[in-house]
Amino acid sequence: LMPKSEAYWRWKHIENPFGASPVLLAEEDGILIGVRAFMRWEWTDGKQHYQAVRAVDTATHPDYQGKGIFKKLTLGLVETCQQQGVHFVFNTPNQQSRPGYIKMQWRDAGRLPVRFKLVTPLHKWMIKSNPSFVNKPCADWLRDVELTKDQHVSLHTPIATNYLRWRYATVPVAQYFVLTNGIESVVYRLKINRWGKEFRITDCFHQGEKLSVVMQQQLSRQASLQGARVITSSGIVTGLTGGMVLQQGPQVTVRNLNYNDFESLIAFKNWSPTLGDLELF
Repeated sequence: LMPKSEAYWRWKHIENPFGASPVLLAEEDGILIGVRAFMRWEWTDGKQHYQAVRAVDTATHPDYQGKGIFKKLTLGLVETCQQQGVHFVFNTPNQQSRPGYIKMQWRDAGRLPVRFKLVTPLHKWMIKSNPSFVNKPCADWLRDVELTKDQHVSLHTPIATNYLRWRYATVPVAQYFVLTNGIESVVYRLKINRWGKEFRITDCFHQGEKLSVVMQQQLSRQASLQGARVITSSGIVTGLTGGMVLQQGPQVTVRNLNYNDFESLIAFKNWSPTLGDLELF
Protein backbone atom coordinates (compact mmCIF):
# COMPACT_ATOMS: atom_id res chain seq x y z
CA LEU A 1 0.00 0.00 0.00
CA MET A 2 2.96 2.34 0.54
CA PRO A 3 4.97 3.81 -2.36
CA LYS A 4 8.27 1.93 -2.71
CA SER A 5 11.46 3.98 -2.97
CA GLU A 6 15.06 4.01 -1.81
CA ALA A 7 14.25 6.91 0.54
CA TYR A 8 11.48 4.87 2.15
CA TRP A 9 13.76 1.86 2.60
CA ARG A 10 16.50 4.03 4.13
CA TRP A 11 14.05 5.69 6.52
CA LYS A 12 12.56 2.39 7.56
CA HIS A 13 15.57 0.09 7.74
CA ILE A 14 18.67 2.28 8.16
CA GLU A 15 17.70 5.56 9.85
CA ASN A 16 15.46 3.89 12.44
CA PRO A 17 16.57 5.16 15.91
CA PHE A 18 16.04 1.66 17.32
CA GLY A 19 18.75 0.37 15.01
CA ALA A 20 19.33 -0.89 11.48
CA SER A 21 17.10 -3.74 10.38
CA PRO A 22 18.37 -7.30 10.11
CA VAL A 23 17.93 -8.31 6.46
CA LEU A 24 18.39 -11.73 4.85
CA LEU A 25 18.75 -12.32 1.11
CA ALA A 26 18.41 -15.46 -0.99
CA GLU A 27 20.41 -15.84 -4.21
CA GLU A 28 20.79 -18.53 -6.86
CA ASP A 29 23.36 -18.36 -9.64
CA GLY A 30 23.90 -14.67 -8.94
CA ILE A 31 20.19 -13.86 -9.13
CA LEU A 32 18.45 -12.23 -6.17
CA ILE A 33 15.42 -14.46 -5.59
CA GLY A 34 14.23 -13.43 -2.12
CA VAL A 35 14.51 -10.77 0.58
CA ARG A 36 13.26 -10.57 4.15
CA ALA A 37 13.58 -7.64 6.56
CA PHE A 38 12.66 -7.23 10.22
CA MET A 39 12.22 -3.65 11.49
CA ARG A 40 13.74 -2.99 14.92
CA TRP A 41 11.48 -1.64 17.69
CA GLU A 42 11.48 -1.22 21.44
CA TRP A 43 8.79 -1.66 24.06
CA THR A 44 8.83 -0.83 27.75
CA ASP A 45 6.58 -1.45 30.72
CA GLY A 46 8.12 1.49 32.59
CA LYS A 47 10.58 -0.75 34.40
CA GLN A 48 12.37 -2.70 31.69
CA HIS A 49 13.05 -2.10 28.00
CA TYR A 50 12.48 -4.95 25.58
CA GLN A 51 14.21 -5.32 22.24
CA ALA A 52 11.79 -6.36 19.52
CA VAL A 53 11.65 -6.69 15.76
CA ARG A 54 8.64 -6.24 13.54
CA ALA A 55 8.29 -8.65 10.64
CA VAL A 56 7.58 -6.28 7.76
CA ASP A 57 9.08 -6.49 4.27
CA THR A 58 9.39 -9.58 2.12
CA ALA A 59 9.58 -10.38 -1.59
CA THR A 60 10.18 -13.50 -3.68
CA HIS A 61 11.17 -13.54 -7.35
CA PRO A 62 8.10 -14.60 -9.42
CA ASP A 63 10.00 -17.54 -10.95
CA TYR A 64 10.82 -18.93 -7.50
CA GLN A 65 7.53 -18.60 -5.66
CA GLY A 66 6.06 -21.68 -4.01
CA LYS A 67 9.50 -23.07 -3.10
CA GLY A 68 9.44 -22.11 0.59
CA ILE A 69 11.84 -19.17 0.26
CA PHE A 70 9.69 -16.88 2.41
CA LYS A 71 9.60 -19.43 5.24
CA LYS A 72 13.33 -20.16 5.07
CA LEU A 73 14.25 -16.48 5.15
CA THR A 74 11.79 -15.72 7.95
CA LEU A 75 12.98 -18.54 10.19
CA GLY A 76 16.59 -17.66 9.36
CA LEU A 77 16.05 -14.13 10.65
CA VAL A 78 14.20 -15.46 13.69
CA GLU A 79 17.26 -17.55 14.59
CA THR A 80 19.61 -14.62 14.03
CA CYS A 81 17.55 -12.27 16.21
CA GLN A 82 17.23 -14.88 18.94
CA GLN A 83 21.02 -15.26 19.04
CA GLN A 84 21.32 -11.46 19.27
CA GLY A 85 19.16 -11.39 22.39
CA VAL A 86 16.04 -9.85 20.85
CA HIS A 87 13.08 -10.56 23.14
CA PHE A 88 10.29 -11.13 20.62
CA VAL A 89 9.01 -10.65 17.07
CA PHE A 90 5.69 -8.93 16.43
CA ASN A 91 3.71 -7.89 13.38
CA THR A 92 0.21 -7.10 12.14
CA PRO A 93 -0.45 -9.58 9.31
CA ASN A 94 -3.52 -9.53 7.09
CA GLN A 95 -5.91 -12.46 6.85
CA GLN A 96 -4.00 -13.95 3.91
CA SER A 97 -0.58 -14.00 5.59
CA ARG A 98 -1.64 -14.70 9.18
CA PRO A 99 -2.06 -18.52 8.76
CA GLY A 100 1.52 -18.78 7.51
CA TYR A 101 2.84 -17.03 10.60
CA ILE A 102 0.75 -19.22 12.89
CA LYS A 103 2.37 -22.29 11.28
CA MET A 104 5.77 -20.77 12.13
CA GLN A 105 4.87 -20.58 15.84
CA TRP A 106 3.53 -17.03 15.91
CA ARG A 107 0.70 -16.52 18.42
CA ASP A 108 -2.26 -14.15 18.40
CA ALA A 109 -1.88 -11.40 21.00
CA GLY A 110 -5.14 -9.58 20.28
CA ARG A 111 -6.64 -6.82 18.20
CA LEU A 112 -6.13 -3.14 18.97
CA PRO A 113 -9.48 -1.54 19.82
CA VAL A 114 -10.14 1.69 17.89
CA ARG A 115 -12.22 4.63 19.07
CA PHE A 116 -14.44 6.19 16.38
CA LYS A 117 -15.95 9.66 16.77
CA LEU A 118 -18.18 11.04 14.04
CA VAL A 119 -17.47 14.49 12.63
CA THR A 120 -20.01 16.75 10.96
CA PRO A 121 -19.49 19.88 8.83
CA LEU A 122 -21.31 21.79 11.58
CA HIS A 123 -18.43 21.34 14.02
CA LYS A 124 -16.39 24.06 12.29
CA TRP A 125 -19.27 26.48 12.86
CA MET A 126 -20.48 25.25 16.25
CA ILE A 127 -17.06 25.31 17.94
CA LYS A 128 -15.25 28.63 18.17
CA SER A 129 -11.58 28.87 17.30
CA ASN A 130 -9.36 29.06 20.38
CA PRO A 131 -6.27 31.25 19.81
CA SER A 132 -4.18 29.22 22.27
CA PHE A 133 -4.34 26.20 19.92
CA VAL A 134 -2.00 25.98 16.94
CA ASN A 135 -2.05 23.48 14.10
CA LYS A 136 1.40 22.85 12.62
CA PRO A 137 3.54 20.25 10.82
CA CYS A 138 5.32 17.81 13.14
CA ALA A 139 8.75 19.08 12.13
CA ASP A 140 7.90 22.58 13.39
CA TRP A 141 6.45 21.25 16.64
CA LEU A 142 9.52 19.14 17.40
CA ARG A 143 11.87 22.13 17.29
CA ASP A 144 10.74 23.21 20.75
CA VAL A 145 8.72 20.48 22.41
CA GLU A 146 8.45 19.41 26.02
CA LEU A 147 6.99 15.93 26.29
CA THR A 148 4.33 15.10 28.85
CA LYS A 149 2.69 11.74 28.49
CA ASP A 150 0.58 9.56 30.71
CA GLN A 151 2.84 6.75 31.91
CA HIS A 152 1.61 3.19 31.54
CA VAL A 153 2.69 0.04 33.32
CA SER A 154 1.82 -2.06 30.28
CA LEU A 155 3.88 -2.30 27.08
CA HIS A 156 4.30 0.93 25.13
CA THR A 157 6.91 2.49 22.88
CA PRO A 158 9.50 4.51 24.85
CA ILE A 159 9.14 8.15 23.84
CA ALA A 160 12.12 10.32 22.95
CA THR A 161 12.50 13.33 20.67
CA ASN A 162 14.72 11.47 18.18
CA TYR A 163 12.08 8.74 17.88
CA LEU A 164 9.29 11.28 17.31
CA ARG A 165 11.36 13.13 14.71
CA TRP A 166 12.01 9.90 12.80
CA ARG A 167 8.50 8.54 13.19
CA TYR A 168 6.47 11.66 12.38
CA ALA A 169 8.68 14.35 10.82
CA THR A 170 11.00 12.54 8.40
CA VAL A 171 8.79 9.66 7.24
CA PRO A 172 8.61 10.00 3.44
CA VAL A 173 5.25 8.28 2.83
CA ALA A 174 2.86 10.27 5.04
CA GLN A 175 2.49 13.79 6.42
CA TYR A 176 1.74 14.26 10.10
CA PHE A 177 0.50 17.35 11.91
CA VAL A 178 0.15 18.43 15.52
CA LEU A 179 -2.65 20.34 17.24
CA THR A 180 -1.17 21.85 20.39
CA ASN A 181 -1.71 24.50 23.04
CA GLY A 182 1.78 24.12 24.46
CA ILE A 183 0.62 21.79 27.23
CA GLU A 184 -1.37 19.19 25.32
CA SER A 185 -0.31 17.98 21.89
CA VAL A 186 -2.07 15.57 19.52
CA VAL A 187 -0.29 14.05 16.51
CA TYR A 188 -2.51 13.15 13.57
CA ARG A 189 -2.66 12.54 9.86
CA LEU A 190 -5.40 12.49 7.25
CA LYS A 191 -6.15 9.25 5.44
CA ILE A 192 -8.66 8.45 2.72
CA ASN A 193 -10.69 5.32 3.39
CA ARG A 194 -13.72 3.69 1.82
CA TRP A 195 -16.01 5.76 4.06
CA GLY A 196 -14.27 9.05 3.26
CA LYS A 197 -11.56 11.08 4.95
CA GLU A 198 -10.28 9.86 8.31
CA PHE A 199 -8.69 12.12 10.94
CA ARG A 200 -6.32 9.55 12.46
CA ILE A 201 -4.80 10.38 15.85
CA THR A 202 -1.53 8.51 16.19
CA ASP A 203 -0.13 9.90 19.44
CA CYS A 204 -1.18 12.14 22.35
CA PHE A 205 0.81 14.05 24.93
CA HIS A 206 -1.09 15.41 27.92
CA GLN A 207 -1.25 15.60 31.70
CA GLY A 208 -3.62 13.30 33.52
CA GLU A 209 -5.67 10.46 32.10
CA LYS A 210 -7.74 12.43 29.58
CA LEU A 211 -7.36 15.27 27.14
CA SER A 212 -9.08 18.45 28.25
CA VAL A 213 -12.61 19.15 27.04
CA VAL A 214 -11.32 22.20 25.17
CA MET A 215 -8.70 20.12 23.33
CA GLN A 216 -11.28 17.54 22.33
CA GLN A 217 -13.56 20.30 21.04
CA GLN A 218 -10.72 21.82 19.01
CA LEU A 219 -9.89 18.40 17.57
CA SER A 220 -13.48 18.06 16.35
CA ARG A 221 -13.31 21.55 14.85
CA GLN A 222 -9.97 20.84 13.13
CA ALA A 223 -11.23 17.54 11.76
CA SER A 224 -14.31 19.28 10.37
CA LEU A 225 -12.18 22.01 8.77
CA GLN A 226 -10.11 19.28 7.11
CA GLY A 227 -13.24 17.64 5.69
CA ALA A 228 -12.92 14.47 7.78
CA ARG A 229 -15.95 12.33 8.50
CA VAL A 230 -14.54 10.44 11.47
CA ILE A 231 -11.84 10.79 14.15
CA THR A 232 -10.03 7.55 14.95
CA SER A 233 -7.60 6.78 17.75
CA SER A 234 -6.35 3.96 19.91
CA GLY A 235 -9.13 2.71 22.15
CA ILE A 236 -6.60 2.24 24.93
CA VAL A 237 -4.34 5.24 25.50
CA THR A 238 -5.21 8.38 23.51
CA GLY A 239 -7.11 10.25 26.21
CA LEU A 240 -10.21 10.86 24.09
CA THR A 241 -13.73 10.30 25.38
CA GLY A 242 -17.02 9.69 23.58
CA GLY A 243 -17.70 7.89 20.35
CA MET A 244 -17.60 4.12 19.98
CA VAL A 245 -14.78 1.70 20.74
CA LEU A 246 -14.74 -1.24 18.34
CA GLN A 247 -12.41 -4.19 17.84
CA GLN A 248 -11.46 -2.94 14.38
CA GLY A 249 -7.75 -2.23 14.73
CA PRO A 250 -4.72 -4.25 13.60
CA GLN A 251 -4.48 -7.89 14.65
CA VAL A 252 -1.17 -8.34 16.47
CA THR A 253 0.77 -11.60 16.37
CA VAL A 254 3.96 -12.37 18.28
CA ARG A 255 6.68 -15.03 18.39
CA ASN A 256 8.80 -15.55 21.46
CA LEU A 257 12.58 -15.34 21.22
CA ASN A 258 13.94 -14.46 24.68
CA TYR A 259 10.91 -13.15 26.57
CA ASN A 260 10.58 -14.73 30.01
CA ASP A 261 6.82 -14.39 30.51
CA PHE A 262 5.45 -15.09 27.04
CA GLU A 263 1.92 -15.87 28.26
CA SER A 264 1.59 -12.29 29.46
CA LEU A 265 2.78 -11.09 26.06
CA ILE A 266 -0.07 -12.81 24.23
CA ALA A 267 -2.64 -11.15 26.52
CA PHE A 268 -3.34 -7.80 24.83
CA LYS A 269 -4.54 -6.30 28.09
CA ASN A 270 -0.84 -6.03 28.94
CA TRP A 271 -0.17 -3.77 25.94
CA SER A 272 -0.79 -0.02 25.62
CA PRO A 273 -0.10 0.77 21.95
CA THR A 274 -1.15 3.85 20.03
CA LEU A 275 -2.23 3.78 16.40
CA GLY A 276 1.19 5.26 15.65
CA ASP A 277 2.88 2.20 17.15
CA LEU A 278 0.95 -0.25 14.98
CA GLU A 279 0.34 1.59 11.72
CA LEU A 280 1.23 -0.53 8.73
CA PHE A 281 4.60 0.13 7.09
